Amino acid sequence: MRVGLIYFGGQYNHLILKNVKYLGGNIETIDPSLPVEKVKSFDCLIFSGGPQSVKEEIHRMGNSPLYVREIHVPKLGICLGHQLIAYVSGGLVERAESPEFGLVKIMVDDNDTILNGVPKEFNAWESHNDEVKSPPPGFRVLARSETTRVQSMVNSDNTTFTVQFHPEVKHTEHGVQILKNFLEVCKK
Repeated sequence: MRVGLIYFGGQYNHLILKNVKYLGGNIETIDPSLPVEKVKSFDCLIFSGGPQSVKEEIHRMGNSPLYVREIHVPKLGICLGHQLIAYVSGGLVERAESPEFGLVKIMVDDNDTILNGVPKEFNAWESHNDEVKSPPPGFRVLARSETTRVQSMVNSDNTTFTVQFHPEVKHTEHGVQILKNFLEVCKK
């Protein structure tokens, strides 16, 4: 299974690579400027975090909006990737009224595929100024926090998943399980 990691300059990129390799995935970093045709060969895609604001700097994200719309493989958006998938798919992304940094309690409302085996509440590592205010059409919310309504979401086909928090960071409880769940979707 080939996993493509679209790299947006996030500080935890190496941890995504490490965890996916640990779980048996063959993962490669992808520059977001690569043409869509070169990215279509991957079995699934992970959109990493990064320091940008998706609404203000989407032009710096190269062809990644096209990857969201035109490549039909399982996808996982993490942090900025979560916001990018929401924004490109028609969701509302705005500045957070209460930005989250450090450990945040996540409350799971729907243990769908990506959150299978994860308890109803767990601590996760956050680092964001923007947030998804409302999910795109065809997506449903899986988890929330006290200040962020959309911490995780999934599309109606159960092929595109997003999390605002960082499952790759050791401070996130059950983060490896979340990545494992995504890789199980990639194998199908």
